[in-house]
Amino acid sequence: MIKAVIFDMDGLMINSEPIQSLAFEEVISKLGKVPQKNPNGLIQTLGITERENWVKLKAQHGIEEDIDVLIALRQPLYAKLLAEKIQAMPGLYDLLDRLENQKIKLAVASSSSLEIIRSAIEAISCEHYFDTLVTGTELTHGKPHPEIFLKTARILEVNPSSCLVLEDSESGVIAARSAGMKVFAVKNQYTLGQDFSQANRVLDSLSEIGDELKKTA
Repeated sequence: MIKAVIFDMDGLMINSEPIQSLAFEEVISKLGKVPQKNPNGLIQTLGITERENWVKLKAQHGIEEDIDVLIALRQPLYAKLLAEKIQAMPGLYDLLDRLENQKIKLAVASSSSLEIIRSAIEAISCEHYFDTLVTGTELTHGKPHPEIFLKTARILEVNPSSCLVLEDSESGVIAARSAGMKVFAVKNQYTLGQDFSQANRVLDSLSEIGDELKKTA
């Protein structure tokens, strides 16, 4: 039986991936480099932390600045862009209402910073649904390591086998399965080519999860 549902945030709850990309691009441009996007139209790699992205982007663009400096440059820029452009993904509010009515514990487990997570869920007016918010920036390992999901289960006081994770990235799906949890992959336009073969279900939107949850419970 599912006792807790753990939400990824970026690309799952909110359409933030293009905003994330824009913030990375603006910092890189300010440093005099030409942003080099991936085939999906984004500059960042999905499903990993900002720090891990900067490691890749520094090497790709020949950037010498320290990663902490790059994060400090990008964070306020991203927060500003997010506040201006944020949108909840279709089906999010109906799903949250349904899960709340079923007395299922809810959490956000995201690679974003805690400040960004709080700002984002407040901006889309859903902070009251969640029992806890967990950030990957304070952990030793990022996804696809299961650390973030195992920590979330401990905080919620729920056995991992009774948790369902909602993810939009391959690395998140792998992390959830490695944690011993069920996981639904919800595709979006930026993750269509990713391998979701380890997911219990692969869905097109959050709107489909209510009925699928009954089958999995």
